[in-house]
Amino acid sequence: QRIALARALATSPALLLLDEPLSALDALERLRLRQEIRALQQKLGVTTIMVTHDQEEALTVADRIVVMNHGVIEQVGTPMEVYREAASPFVADFVGKVNMLPGRVVGGQLHVGDLRLAHEGPDREVKIYLRPEDVLARPINDGDEHVFDATIEKIEFLGSYCHVHVNSPALGGNKLTVYLSLNFLSEQSLATGSMLKLRLLPERIKVF
Repeated sequence: QRIALARALATSPALLLLDEPLSALDALERLRLRQEIRALQQKLGVTTIMVTHDQEEALTVADRIVVMNHGVIEQVGTPMEVYREAASPFVADFVGKVNMLPGRVVGGQLHVGDLRLAHEGPDREVKIYLRPEDVLARPINDGDEHVFDATIEKIEFLGSYCHVHVNSPALGGNKLTVYLSLNFLSEQSLATGSMLKLRLLPERIKVF
């Protein structure tokens, strides 16, 4: 990959096209070469189009991301815009990890199980998209809104943090995945079957 990149740059092109340049590498080498490509692109200032199915790769390398679905452009924006302000259900589901919950808008409120959140729009059935990091386990204070009890069903260990799969009657039996640090799990003595309080952040919810 490095040799192919050097050959492509030797003629000082105005445009560089990279088609899945890191797909055949192991994880550590992929990270190193990703950093090299980004540093080289910034140094040379050559416009670069990189085709990739790796969302993390796109988010860390790109200044602007174009999300395509069967040849149709779904959204164009900065990595933060595409991740935080998804323009369609496809983008919300494709870029990064996300929870999808069924809900209803009734009388200016968004119904998510037993939870009620303010939401403008006509009454209708909706799909709610919520990132795992936008479901908080702390800080939660007395009197906070949108707090519910959940039971841990599964913990996936990923090093410094974990994917924690929870279930809650307050969500109508729908399941969520949240990110919890290994330190937090240890401090709270949390394990499969443990109960914990969680809080939704309404401003981070996307409704389609």
